[in-house]
Amino acid sequence: MKSSTRKILAISGGIVVLILVLLAVLPLFFGGQISDRVKAELNRSLLAQVNWSGARLGVFRHFPNLTLRLNDLTIVGVGQFQGDTLAGMQQLEVVLDLPSAVRVALGSSRPVVVRAIELDQPRVQLVVLKDGTANWDITKPKAESDTAGRPVSVSLRHFAINDAQISLDHRAAQVRALILGLNEDLSGDFSQKQVDVESHTTADSATVAFGGVTYLNHAALDITANVAADMVRKAYQLKPGTSLGVNALKLDASGAVSQAGDNYDLNLAFAAPKADFREILSLVPAVYAHDFASVKTTGSLAIQGRVKGEYGKNAFPALALTATVDNGTFKYPDLPLPARDIALDLAVNNPGGSADSTVVNLKRLHLVSGRNPVDATVLLRTPVSDPAVDARISGTVDLADLQRTIKFDSVQQLAGVISANAAVNTRMSWLDKGQYDRVGASGTVTAHDIVLKSAALRQPLNVKEASLALAPKRAELRSISGTAGSSDFSASGYLDNLLGYLFRDEDLRGSATINSSKFVLDEWKSDSGSLNVIPVPKGIDFTLVATVKQLLYGNLTMNDAHGRLRIKDQRLTLEQFAVNTLGGSIGVDGYYETTNPAKPTFDVGLQMKDLNIPAAVTTLKTLAVLAPAAKYAQGTFSTTLRLNGPLQQDMTPVFAALTGNGTLQTSQLVLKNFPALQKLVDRTKLTFLTNDAIRALRAAFEISGGRFRVEPFTVAIGQATMNVSGSNGLDQSLDYALRIQVPRGLIGPEANQAMSGILSKAAAAGLNIQTAPEIALGAEIGGTVTNPSLSLDLAGAASSATQAVQQAAEEKVKSLTDTARQKAQAAVDTAAARVVREAQEKADQIRARARALADTVKQTAQVQADSLVAKAGNDPLKQAAAKLAADRLRKEGDNRAAQIVRTADAQADSLVAAARRTGNAP
Repeated sequence: MKSSTRKILAISGGIVVLILVLLAVLPLFFGGQISDRVKAELNRSLLAQVNWSGARLGVFRHFPNLTLRLNDLTIVGVGQFQGDTLAGMQQLEVVLDLPSAVRVALGSSRPVVVRAIELDQPRVQLVVLKDGTANWDITKPKAESDTAGRPVSVSLRHFAINDAQISLDHRAAQVRALILGLNEDLSGDFSQKQVDVESHTTADSATVAFGGVTYLNHAALDITANVAADMVRKAYQLKPGTSLGVNALKLDASGAVSQAGDNYDLNLAFAAPKADFREILSLVPAVYAHDFASVKTTGSLAIQGRVKGEYGKNAFPALALTATVDNGTFKYPDLPLPARDIALDLAVNNPGGSADSTVVNLKRLHLVSGRNPVDATVLLRTPVSDPAVDARISGTVDLADLQRTIKFDSVQQLAGVISANAAVNTRMSWLDKGQYDRVGASGTVTAHDIVLKSAALRQPLNVKEASLALAPKRAELRSISGTAGSSDFSASGYLDNLLGYLFRDEDLRGSATINSSKFVLDEWKSDSGSLNVIPVPKGIDFTLVATVKQLLYGNLTMNDAHGRLRIKDQRLTLEQFAVNTLGGSIGVDGYYETTNPAKPTFDVGLQMKDLNIPAAVTTLKTLAVLAPAAKYAQGTFSTTLRLNGPLQQDMTPVFAALTGNGTLQTSQLVLKNFPALQKLVDRTKLTFLTNDAIRALRAAFEISGGRFRVEPFTVAIGQATMNVSGSNGLDQSLDYALRIQVPRGLIGPEANQAMSGILSKAAAAGLNIQTAPEIALGAEIGGTVTNPSLSLDLAGAASSATQAVQQAAEEKVKSLTDTARQKAQAAVDTAAARVVREAQEKADQIRARARALADTVKQTAQVQADSLVAKAGNDPLKQAAAKLAADRLRKEGDNRAAQIVRTADAQADSLVAAARRTGNAP
């Protein structure tokens, strides 16, 4: 009996193990098929491209159902929304009925049953164009769909969203919304025709604007919905317990939603169950964000509203909302002053038919801060097609009282008085058409003795006085003056589109003239001692004509700075901006752009005139990087330079990505202790290279690929001349070729001894350069600025020797010719033949020696090139730079060798031809 029991248990255990093994192994066999089938079906049936990076199948997470996980899921639009991402999420988890999933993998036509769906960190961007086209309308019309596709049956029990971000840009209705930190938990048996749905939705931040008016600003949401759903009739009834929470405000909701053709029929009502002013106060971000739980309030609140009618592409429901506050007060327990006598009377109405029929009427807003009352009214009509605004504000705010009433982030000091008494009555179309005779705008906004000290500002801001006067055509900034740190400023100007900016999200246009006797940029450095990226603000189209008598940055003092600054499309453009500094002047034209604040860019043209070189190198970091030899130079320089590229976060250029070009001029230049030049003097003993000043030079250059390249130029040093070409890397590497024409008289005994190697090699090649009037010395400079390498070549010496050989050959021919003439009567034929023979022998010698010299030049270039490559090591950047330099050395060596051969051949041919003519030989 016991033995039978053990056998039964063993068999049962084996069956259980086999089932578990099958459950673990089956997804490995069918997972790829199911994932591919789902992806193909989605892309076949949707007007979008659906993709994911990986798919996993398992059975133990929601046993006995099958769990499908898709990682990095994206849905990308096509057509008008080509390339735009509609949605993306870190992970999508779908729980499938296991038998139905296996049947699909085996080719069954029966549907896949979905039990649950969970979205992890979805990012959704919803867009509706002005013509009503929505980017989420991605399902194909039935006529275009493949009706032979396999259906999907939904038996959903649970749906969840974790940490979602959803943005909406409804351009047709002028509605914008952004929801951050959205979480959703929805449950119900959706396989039934009648479903009781329970939903709980929360969001960390919700911002909603309609017709240019912001109704919610970073508000927290908490929505509970209990719904009786008729899945057949597509009708949904709100059950008791349904509520909408916005910050501390809670609204109970009731009513129903049903589908009516392509529209939805809405019949909803909502109201605040508590008559507590505290709830609506929570909608004020400045109050809710700081210890709101400790705020003491009094006052009554009443909110109620209704939405009734159809909503759809061409339908809009009637709506009515009223909110009133009486005798409201609030006070922080640790602040001395309350805000009091707060009253609100707001009504939002729409009779239905169009969102443009909405009327927002803020009949009264009143509050007292300290001893000063503030009153405002706003009436907004036709917010979509042509916003009509009638707004009025009057009152005075003492900022010191305000700081004693409301808590502000990181504000250490706030003082001063702002007064307003202004009214505006206009339509946006009147402003657009320039019909200012129909616009009503009057009043002033003034401020005086404003003091703001905050951690958000690197220096305290003081506004002595400011005055803005409203007028139909523009708002005039009559004056503003004050200080920012130790910098002073004063300005006047106008604003052209203040109302369009406030109510239509249009750019704020205007112009101003700003003056300062001293502005200290150092005071706006970060704690690290450098400037931070300064974002150019969005929505601004502004022109500034600026004059600054003294502009200070580090040890750089700039005087009489003046020019035009244009701010538009997050780009700051400088026009005809000029300063006097460093003993000369600098002119600037160009722009600085922060459309992507993480990657700012610039493109500027510079005109520097008569700048002192040591002072410029000390203060201008970019100059020291582009021209490292400049720190060894004395004198002045002028340059025209066009430079563009990205900037780092400390506002310095990304040097490896710079591109540019320009010209450089100097009047007289002295190089002191320049390592490369010093090494050349040590090797050649040509001391005049450092004793004599370099005369005026002019050179063209370009910057690309991390290198500063100069076009070949010639400069005079005393009685000698030097041709320079090559480049230096922004990593301080050197690659320059020098050709120095040295008069024979400048080469003294020491130089002769130092260059004895070159002279002996030339002599070994049969070339005598001692009689040449000048020597062309070639030098190749490599290595780095502080540790240069130097090699001297024979190309220049060979040129001098070749000229000497040619001169000697010509003299020899002349001598032979004279001798032949003297003996013409005795042996004309013999003498002529001897002349030609001797000329031919001399020509052969010239060719042989030239080819030997050419081989030496090529070998020298090859050795130098191999040495450069070897010194580069394993650094890929240095290897690439070394390869380019080596290739250039080899090419130049080949060219010089070929030139030597060509010159020698021409000289030899000329020698023989002259001999033949002299002897009249055939």
